[in-house]
Formats: sequence, structure tokens, C-alpha cells
Amino acid sequence: MKCTLCPRACGADRASQLGYCRVGERMKIGRAELHFWEEPVIAPHGKSGAIFFAGCSLGCVYCQNFSLSRGEGYEISQEELVETMKRLEGEGADNIEFVTGSHYIPGIAAALREYRPSVPTVFNCGGYEGVEQLKPLDGLIDIYMPDFKYSDSAAATRYSNAPDYPAVAVKALKEMKRQVGATLVENGAMKRGVLVRHLVLPGGVRNSLGVLDILKNILDGDDHLSLMSQYVPFGDAHGFPEIDRKLKPVEYKAVVARAERLNFRRVLVQDADSADESFIPEFESEKGSGGNTRR
Repeated sequence: MKCTLCPRACGADRASQLGYCRVGERMKIGRAELHFWEEPVIAPHGKSGAIFFAGCSLGCVYCQNFSLSRGEGYEISQEELVETMKRLEGEGADNIEFVTGSHYIPGIAAALREYRPSVPTVFNCGGYEGVEQLKPLDGLIDIYMPDFKYSDSAAATRYSNAPDYPAVAVKALKEMKRQVGATLVENGAMKRGVLVRHLVLPGGVRNSLGVLDILKNILDGDDHLSLMSQYVPFGDAHGFPEIDRKLKPVEYKAVVARAERLNFRRVLVQDADSADESFIPEFESEKGSGGNTRR
């Protein structure tokens, strides 16, 4: 079957070859443990039950999970995914978070139909998803947490080889909002809704301001926006001089100031010390290896 699970529709037969996402049809992950650095509104006790999937349809040159996005990890069956969700629940996870699993949506949806966790399900993704590709998750995901990386097609092309990213991300976000409906927060913890992340890139203030202008026309007053300053040159970023540095405080402040002027009601911001590699999790290339594939 020719793969059309992302907007690239690369047509690979993932039963016998790798797709653009760099993985085959069997689900692969690099880590499934409690993750302690997510936004407090989705992890009020600081414990996300994060399942990091291997491969990615974007393949950003600066990806902080670089080796994982390039396909390193170990295979996991639907039954094992269900057992993993149950284990994380038992360890006290605030949520079950599927990280960069868009190219495995059929498998994730099947696992959630087999077992629905008692805590919110979170779909953490790059924002580069097609509307039809998201529909199998309707009614199974409580919280969508997409990135909205680019308003600038030139930047999307240079760093993610995705010139259509802005248009695709707008449609994807609208579909996510349609699925989950109005935001529901109880005792400071999100139970349902959308939390959009935007990572401010070095030299990318104009791109970020454009993202805010787009989001202002899509997000409701109760939707959450997380502005991230945690950029660290990683992966292939060293081959792009303009992003081969950390973010300057003045750049981040300019973006936060625009969000304030646009009257976003629920904006989450980061401290300057968030740009640290210690916040990036270690991944396994083989099940139980404990190996660190970060590079």
C-alpha cells in the first residue's frame, strides 16, 4: 500500500521500504517513560507519560531529538503499546503523550480503541498533518499539542523541506480544534483542548511574529499558547550559520511582547535557562538497551 500518512504522500510501500519519514510500517519508539519538563497545564504533577516515536515527516535540520527523528529506535507492537500506556498510568503519569507519532496514526488509533487510558491522551506533533490523516484520532485524543513552526515558507523550505508548511498547519490546527472542542481545565489541569507550541528560532523573529498573527485568527481565548526559548543548535544546525547559536534574550522578548499586544489570554513562557541539552531525553536504539542515541 502506497503511504499517504502525511502531507508529503511519498507513496512508499512501507511494508518493504522506508518512507520519507525514514521508517517502515511497524511502529518504532525510542523512549517510553515519565517525562518531567512538559507544560504544567498538561502535567500538573510534572509527570507526562511520554512515548517518543521514531521517524518524522518533517526532519527539521535543528531537531532536538535528531537521531530519533531520523529513524533510530526499536519496534513495538500494538499490544506492547497498550501495555506501555498501562505501565505509565501505573507509574502516576498525568497523561499519556504520543510524541511525533503522526506517521503511525493507524496503529496509535487502534491501540486507543483497544484501551482508553483514565488520564488525558495528548498528541504532541509537528503541526504538519493532513486533515484526512488526523480523522482516525477523532474521539480518541483529548489534547492536541501541535507545533506551529513557520509562517515563512522560505524558512519552512530551508529548515524542514516543507514549503507548504504554513498552509498545512493552519488546516491541521482547525481540524484539531474541531475534534476536541472547547478547552476544559479543572483545578489547573487541562482535560481537553489545544495547546499550540512555537519555538522561536535564532534570527527568526519575523517568522515568529507572523506565526502569532496567524494564530490570533484561529485560537480562541481559552486555547493555550506556549512560546519556547529552548532552542539549542542540534542535529544538522551547524551547517546553517544563521541558526548555529542559541536564541538571544532580546529576540525572545520581542515575540513575547507581540503576544501580549495581541491579547493572547493563556500564554506560557520559558526562562532563559531552558536552552540546555540536559532537558533533552535520552533514547534507546534497542529495547532495554539504555543506550543514548543523542548526537
